[in-house]
Amino acid sequence: MAYEFTNTSSQSLTTASSPLTGNLMTLACWFNRKTLGSGAQFLLSVNATSLTSFNGIAGLGSGQPSLAAVSNAGSGAGIATASSSYSLNQWNHACGVFESSTSRKILLNGGSSVTNSTSRNVSGQNNISIGTRFAAGAQGAFANALIAEAGIWNVALTDDEIASLAKGMTCNLVRPQSLVFYAPLIRELQDIKGGLTLTNNNTATVVDHTRVYQ
Repeated sequence: MAYEFTNTSSQSLTTASSPLTGNLMTLACWFNRKTLGSGAQFLLSVNATSLTSFNGIAGLGSGQPSLAAVSNAGSGAGIATASSSYSLNQWNHACGVFESSTSRKILLNGGSSVTNSTSRNVSGQNNISIGTRFAAGAQGAFANALIAEAGIWNVALTDDEIASLAKGMTCNLVRPQSLVFYAPLIRELQDIKGGLTLTNNNTATVVDHTRVYQ
C-alpha cells in the first residue's frame, strides 16, 4: 500500500525533526501523479519549518510533466529539471541528489539526469515532509499524487545505485549504512530506519503500492 494525497491544499505526512541539516543528502521516492496543475507539487522535502530553507523533489506544472530537484535558501531556488517528462497516472521513480550548495541533480526513473549549480546554501532543517514542503513557516505546493518508498541518505548516491532503486530495489538495500530515513508507506506510518514518527495531516489515504523487491 502507498498513500494518496488528493487535497492539494492540506494533505501531507510530516515529522517533527530531521536527521539531516545542510546541503548533502539524497532524496528518493516512487510517485504516481494524478494531475499536472499550474505549479510545483512537492513529493518529498527536508525543511526548516520557520524559514524558506529546504531541499526537495517536485513535479512541476510547466506545460509538460517535468520533475525537479529544488534547493531554496530564502533567496530564490536552484532547480535541476529532468531532461524528459514522466507519464501521469502511472508509477515513476524520483531521485534528487544534493551534493553541495552548488550541486543538485535530478533523476527520473533512473535516468534523464540533469545537474544545476546555482549557489543555494540550505541549512537548519528540522522537518521531513511527504506531499508538501515548508516555506516561511507554512506548508505549500501540496501534491496530488500517490507516493511510496520515501528514503533519505546522508550521502550522494551514485547513478548506478539510483538505477537500482528505479528498478524496484527498496531503500534499505541500497547503501543501507548511509540511509537515515525510510518510510515504505505500506499502511503503517513509520520511519523504519531512524524511528521518526510521521503525522498524517488531513487524512491522506492508503492505496495500492508500487511493485518493489525486498
